[in-house]
Amino acid sequence: MRRSTTGPSTLNPWLNVPLEDYERHMELPEIGQALMLTETLATAVRERRPNSVAIAGCAGGNSVVRVAAMGVGRVVGIDFNPQYLAEVHRRLGRWVPGLELHLADIQRGVPDCEPVDLVFAGLILEYVEVPATLKVLRALCAPAGALVVVLQRPSETTPKVSESPYRSLKALESFMRLRDPASVTAEALSVGFVATASERIALPSGKAFEVLSFRS
Repeated sequence: MRRSTTGPSTLNPWLNVPLEDYERHMELPEIGQALMLTETLATAVRERRPNSVAIAGCAGGNSVVRVAAMGVGRVVGIDFNPQYLAEVHRRLGRWVPGLELHLADIQRGVPDCEPVDLVFAGLILEYVEVPATLKVLRALCAPAGALVVVLQRPSETTPKVSESPYRSLKALESFMRLRDPASVTAEALSVGFVATASERIALPSGKAFEVLSFRS
């Protein structure tokens, strides 16, 4: 297993969210976002049959497990939080031989990471500068590679960060910026992506998400 480290560049509220809080929050049946993200990635893998996948914002590695179980030979996990990556290493380091872990601010680049066939960015553009991040994601895509982005859409009935017993996540609400799919698509085209598909996903919670697909 390969690991690289650049360290977080700035103080970020994500550094203060315990992984256990995040995972339990996302897995709550009334929220359902963990399953939605994992299934969206699994669908992309089934459709594209990549040999390598990078997961931007891999958290504790649930999506890594799913991708590895589908036979992807090289799985790259990228995250801003060193504690999250340490837990991925503890959970999966021996079980996923082709696993690479990179501690990186995705807005600034991912050092020592060779391009991959599929990049998955699920609910991360809400917390970063979009133009800079899309340039990095474009560099992560191999020739004829693909990018799949999941964006949260505004809701009139639910807050940006869903209510749950895990109060540490509320610190993210003021930091979170919902992105317009049309603007994200325009930025992606400007850095060399080609738009291939878009899909709306609605969850029982009342929240909706946009899945944007691109090729390099």
